[in-house]
Amino acid sequence: MKKYILVILLSLANVTASGDDLVIAVGLWIPPYVIKDENRGIELEILREALHLAGHNMTTHYVPLGRTLTEFGNPDIDGIMSTGIKNLAGCYTDSHITYWNYAITRADRNIDLKTIDDLSSWSILAFQNASKYLGKDFENMARNSKRYTETADQRTQNRMLFLDRVDVIIGDRFIFQWFSRDNEVLKYTGVVPNVSYHEIFPPSHFQSVFKEQKICDQFNVALKQLKASGRYREIIDSFNVKSIANVPPI
Repeated sequence: MKKYILVILLSLANVTASGDDLVIAVGLWIPPYVIKDENRGIELEILREALHLAGHNMTTHYVPLGRTLTEFGNPDIDGIMSTGIKNLAGCYTDSHITYWNYAITRADRNIDLKTIDDLSSWSILAFQNASKYLGKDFENMARNSKRYTETADQRTQNRMLFLDRVDVIIGDRFIFQWFSRDNEVLKYTGVVPNVSYHEIFPPSHFQSVFKEQKICDQFNVALKQLKASGRYREIIDSFNVKSIANVPPI
């Protein structure tokens, strides 16, 4: 173990000596992963601190989420923060962040959901384009359901669930927890009811993409150190979100 840590530290020392500034394309407004107005967020800070450990200063180039992939072709951009797309021309880092979507219900409703097929009996409010992202079985369920809708405003999901106006919402655990404390939600609902998380979707492991292989290699070394030191977990905890019981942390 000591030898392993020494190799990491020596690698980071060599990287720091040759570091430079990197311009990274980042999608707008995915709290708590990205909070543009405050230039912070779980994913943003993991990326920034890992690059800093690797000897690089990160400049954030905010763009609409759908444009991050096209921005990769911009000669002024050195990389993009994260993607699940696998065919970009650059190098891919190790996964640095995991998004995990759940079916979420009010606990007092005692709704039992074990599969995607179970959703067909309930009214559902999902995040925008969920039917395109969550697999063919979910897409078929959404197309055949008369009580399935989507929204671009994830505050609306929380509000509708808390007010018992929809049976199930579909969303990422941390995004849901973040908006549960949002003032625009609480002014309508007053309190946050207990909820149940139904694990019917697999986690989505996202990677950063850079144009130079050496940046990916340096980032991967730094990411391992960030996790080994406990700082990775500290970043997540600082946003007052938590992993779901019986589910491994990121």
